[in-house]
Amino acid sequence: MKRFTSLALVLLFGIGISVYSQEADTSKVRIGKKKYTIIVDDGKEVRIITDDNNMVEEEIEEIVIHEHATERKHKKRMDGTWEGFEFGLTNFVNSDLGLDLPADAGFMDVDMGRSWGFSLNFAEKSLGFASNYFGVVTGLGLEYNRYILLNDVKITEVDGLMTGVPVDMNLDNNRLSTTYINLPLMAEVQIPVYGENKRVILSGGVIGGLRIGSRQVQKFINNGEKEKIKTKDTFNLRDFRYGFTARVGYGDVALFANYYPQTMFNDGMGPDIYPITVGIHFGD
Repeated sequence: MKRFTSLALVLLFGIGISVYSQEADTSKVRIGKKKYTIIVDDGKEVRIITDDNNMVEEEIEEIVIHEHATERKHKKRMDGTWEGFEFGLTNFVNSDLGLDLPADAGFMDVDMGRSWGFSLNFAEKSLGFASNYFGVVTGLGLEYNRYILLNDVKITEVDGLMTGVPVDMNLDNNRLSTTYINLPLMAEVQIPVYGENKRVILSGGVIGGLRIGSRQVQKFINNGEKEKIKTKDTFNLRDFRYGFTARVGYGDVALFANYYPQTMFNDGMGPDIYPITVGIHFGD
């Protein structure tokens, strides 16, 4: 190392570094604003010292350590496509994934343009492999969905089945809302483009959900006054559910689709309809 440093300085002399004083065994040089003293002892051992009495080898070692630390600091870590905010349109499909609902599910027909949901995914844990281009993602999130029903009905249980009983008023808004705590488990592939920080994202997996709330809100006009009826109930909805999610994106933005292969209501307690959501994800 010492002889390599000495040789490097000698080469630098050849391209314009000025030597401004020299003794029998000591030479002093300036490189830019820094001064170096080269000492050759009787045993031909070479030492190079800066003007603040540091060995050149020590300075080089500090630079190398700093460069390695910087490289580690800027290495792209695995950042999964879960944490952040999501917004999407919600609806139901039949067992063949079509939008035509069974005859006994007519009371659950929704206004597609006004039925939507959002999720606030507040926690994420990502474990990366293969230089963080592939990984596993999990976390926690809070999901809210609202379904605007087209028919003026009250959702209730009749003879052990959930159905819609007509109401004697014209509803301006008939909304069924649900709230879930979600736990995902996804596999994700990230393909770098235009540098490490901009990646194409392909992700898919399952989402488990715990229902923490559900209610029906009906708004109407009565004698010129706006009124509403709020009904909190389980509506025989599933307390626990699981679904599939798929995501494709670039950077911090992705499109997603969620599909739940279990019926909206508990088995045998309502029509066979299956929730879906399609929307956009914004990462943090």
